[in-house]
Amino acid sequence: MTSTAYSAAIGRRGLLRKSLDTCAAYVRIDLVEERMFPATTVLRYAAVVFPVLLYFFQGSFLDTRDAFVFMLIGASVTAGFQDALSALTNRLQFAQERGTLETYLVEPVPWALIPVAMNIWRSVTGTLMACFMMGFGCLLGARIEWRAIPLALLVFLVGIAACNAIGTLTASFIILFKRGEPLIMLYSLAASVLGGTLFPVDVLPGWIRWLSYLVPHYYVIATERQLLMADPPAGGTSPGASIATLVVFCALVFAVGLFVFDRSLKLARKLGILSI
Repeated sequence: MTSTAYSAAIGRRGLLRKSLDTCAAYVRIDLVEERMFPATTVLRYAAVVFPVLLYFFQGSFLDTRDAFVFMLIGASVTAGFQDALSALTNRLQFAQERGTLETYLVEPVPWALIPVAMNIWRSVTGTLMACFMMGFGCLLGARIEWRAIPLALLVFLVGIAACNAIGTLTASFIILFKRGEPLIMLYSLAASVLGGTLFPVDVLPGWIRWLSYLVPHYYVIATERQLLMADPPAGGTSPGASIATLVVFCALVFAVGLFVFDRSLKLARKLGILSI
């Protein structure tokens, strides 16, 4: 009786209220897990110190500080995006292994909200990860344009949203096949190359360079370098063009990803993969 009354009360709420409550609930779950495993959080941030040191010494070897800043920006964006990309697959797989995924799905909220709400906190931690790496790099002597930080942060957040859109497509694969790490790993490696994490995409051969325009990493990394470097490389994209491109990317990929995710859940129910 109590469960029925609860479902009825939730059902009377509007879509906006349901969406906000669902997102807040998943954020609370993530915060509880962060408090339960504080060492994991500390080690995750400590681990990114070593790549920054690597690029610092590599820049010193090349005898140019611009090389350090160039690589630092690319690595920070990639690390922040990776946190957002891998979190959804890890979360869904963990829920499947614990048998709690069905519990999430029987809640009286639209299924399409689940992959979005699950990834909110990791999007925040991905942003913090990128900022932490940039801050540590500045302590080592990296020179950045501080006045451009607000606009650079906006571009990064739109890029994070684009990574969430990609995550919804991967979520469909996990629902049906129980594993999503190979897809994320393959995409992350390809995006690191095509996005120009450690080198300008101009060095790529022409037959593969066009693929750079299909990954959000390229637009964010190129724009961040234009904004944050005192002497940015030639050929970068403007913030306005990057934001517009990423917004269109988010709209298209989110629409396709959420549709495929919904269809995957329905197919999983028919096949007996989900017990709901």
